[in-house]
Amino acid sequence: MQIAIVAPSPVPFCIGGAENLWWGLLESINQYTPHQADLIKLPSPERDFWELIDSYRSFSELDLTHFDLVISGKYPGWMVHHPNHICYMLHRLRGLYDTYHFTRYSEIYSSENHDITALQKFIRGNQGNRNALKEFFERLEQLRFSPNCPKDAFQFPGPLIREFIHFLDGIGLAPNAIKKYTAIAKNVVNRQNYFPSESFVEVIYPPSHIKSFRRGSNNYLFTVGRLDNAKRISLLIQAMKYVKTNIQLKIAGTGPDADYLKKLAGEDERIVFLGFVNDQEITSIYADALAVPYVPYDEDYGLVTIEAMMSGKPVLTTTDAGGPNEFVINGETGYSVPPDPQALAERIDYLCEHRDEAQQMGLAGRKLVKVINWENAVARLLGESTPSTSTPISDSKKRQKITVALTFPVFPPRGGGQSRVFHLYRNLAKQFDIELVTFTNADQDTFRGEIAPNLYETRIPKSKQHQEQEWLIEQKVGVPVTDVVMPQLYHLTPAYVEALRASAKSSDFIIACHPYLLPAIQAVSNKPIWYEAQDVEVELKKGILPNNVIGHELLELTRKVEEECCRLSQVIMVCSSDDAKALHEIYGTDLSKIIEVPNGVDLETVSYIDIEKRHLKKKELNIVGSFTAIFLGSWHNPNLEAVRHIFKMAQELPQINFLIIGSVGLAFRDEPRPANVGFMGAVDEETKDTAFKLVDVALNPVTFGSGTNLKMLEYFASGIPVISTPIGARGLGIEDGKHCIVVQLDKFSEAIAQIKHEDLATQRSRVEAAKRHVQENFDWQAIAQNCIQDITRKCLDLKEKDQI
Repeated sequence: MQIAIVAPSPVPFCIGGAENLWWGLLESINQYTPHQADLIKLPSPERDFWELIDSYRSFSELDLTHFDLVISGKYPGWMVHHPNHICYMLHRLRGLYDTYHFTRYSEIYSSENHDITALQKFIRGNQGNRNALKEFFERLEQLRFSPNCPKDAFQFPGPLIREFIHFLDGIGLAPNAIKKYTAIAKNVVNRQNYFPSESFVEVIYPPSHIKSFRRGSNNYLFTVGRLDNAKRISLLIQAMKYVKTNIQLKIAGTGPDADYLKKLAGEDERIVFLGFVNDQEITSIYADALAVPYVPYDEDYGLVTIEAMMSGKPVLTTTDAGGPNEFVINGETGYSVPPDPQALAERIDYLCEHRDEAQQMGLAGRKLVKVINWENAVARLLGESTPSTSTPISDSKKRQKITVALTFPVFPPRGGGQSRVFHLYRNLAKQFDIELVTFTNADQDTFRGEIAPNLYETRIPKSKQHQEQEWLIEQKVGVPVTDVVMPQLYHLTPAYVEALRASAKSSDFIIACHPYLLPAIQAVSNKPIWYEAQDVEVELKKGILPNNVIGHELLELTRKVEEECCRLSQVIMVCSSDDAKALHEIYGTDLSKIIEVPNGVDLETVSYIDIEKRHLKKKELNIVGSFTAIFLGSWHNPNLEAVRHIFKMAQELPQINFLIIGSVGLAFRDEPRPANVGFMGAVDEETKDTAFKLVDVALNPVTFGSGTNLKMLEYFASGIPVISTPIGARGLGIEDGKHCIVVQLDKFSEAIAQIKHEDLATQRSRVEAAKRHVQENFDWQAIAQNCIQDITRKCLDLKEKDQI
């Protein structure tokens, strides 16, 4: 078909939501359907009575019969007469419809002028009659130049223009003029006098014109829109006066109320006006927001809501906001509260205090709006098969599902192992549906939910008996044994076994993340098994388990389950080529089954601070004279030993502050430590990010272990100068002097002194080289993409061998 999209061109011209909608619709039809479309626009000023009437007349006389189909969505474009006309309504002229009451003018114009009253009688007798248009415009033209018309007759807005526009819209949108009624939102459909009574109107949500969105961190509040009365930015500024949390409100946009709003914000440094921002910038700003407050009055649709949710952010709106309330589900995708500053402030503080919950709401919102795209919208608009309910062209096969069995919970990720699992499988979930079936401690709650798009976690607490048996063994061993005793104890938590069985039933593959739940997998399923070997477990546990009878028994149990996992698995994922070599040497593992999936870092969520900004930030906080070294680690034996080495360094360097983040600190809570060593424990991403911005050097003094150290990549991505042992730098392709300083443990104190006194240019060169190294080799998106390609090849190989 040849399709005409008919729209008014605003005078003076400006780009708004309508313009982006027309362009998106045009591009989608031309690029993704067999049809051809053109955008037909006429200049349509509406600054006074006569400009608006002339615009309506121009469209009513437009001949588009050389097109097969006409799509209009806004006054006066729908005045075009065509036998195949679809209305995709954005809104009518709201100042003469649903917001007219704010003018306090009468709805009917009263006059003693005979020509006006005669014309009013004429239009009331010709409702919906297109044949009356010619006479209507001719008689109205005579009134334009009549010296006898009252001065208030042509008031705009006013009661007479209201009557005339209602008459014209009644013709343009009459049931005999429109083949199909559609609207951009339910809120538009529900407005009085927008559509003929008893007509069926299909709601088709349009997407944003922004091509891609991403999720980042959660550092501030963000809103965007024209700075005018309708968007009610003033309501948010008033709400900030009651917000207790020290969190920024970033406001993007321009408009007539800019000066007033800045004055209203006063000296509140938390409120930042960004002015105009382009699409690329706005994507990044959305990505790093905690939440998006959006509080317009009776908005038609509200693309800001869709953009926020596509970015994985909860939306805070008001009960009278209109369109946003079609997506904001209280407590699920955000909050809708009365349009009151204190009510808004209370929810803002709540979101700030419950960031994990805010993240869950953002994910729920993203899932809700993920079907809003032009491919679906155009198919429904044209009455063709909807991609969301038929087989997508790009994905003719059903998405495969993977179940992953883990001995620990994953979300929110706070340790290295959790972070690897979350980010690896979050990115693999672009190709597969993935369910993580995880254990947690007995005092925790069961959890089932989507933690990232197409990535689900089912978290089961250990039974009381399971937890008690684990504690009894731990008391004998003296170190945590959650993972190594799992082959013996998993069956004591029947709820986990059933959850794993239910997940495996609909899966194509089962992954043992670490080998310890292999017996559980075998007990519930005969599906193909893959093994994600984050370490060479038997080598790792040698350095952790005690050298006594029970330690030897547990080490032998580890060796057996790891060997069996390597033997049975069709695919084995390792962190480094060194680990692949070790598994081959220890167990005779077939190297052709192994793919390398290195540790990575999520560059979207890590804030890089260059050396100069790091020093400026310290100056702002008046801590220029201090020098702080940081160590990041979970409760893991190589990290425990590293902390003991840091204690010795701290005694040698009393003028240096040492900060230790992560659950590794819990192991030392009852032990004496040097006065210049501080522990922060396990922290959320925002707290870690804040600490990373203020430290001067990052340490990795580990002396044993397998795999690669994720902390090194986080250090590099954050812009922190790094000192590491050769073991800490293993498997990452790091060059001493180029990316960081690599020295033996006994040289760490000298290296710290070197970093403290070296010039900024040298530090900058090393830090920037490290950042580039991470970007080029260890971004999780690239790692996952390579992994998908490797998995695809392995599956093809196995099919040829009839193994899969």
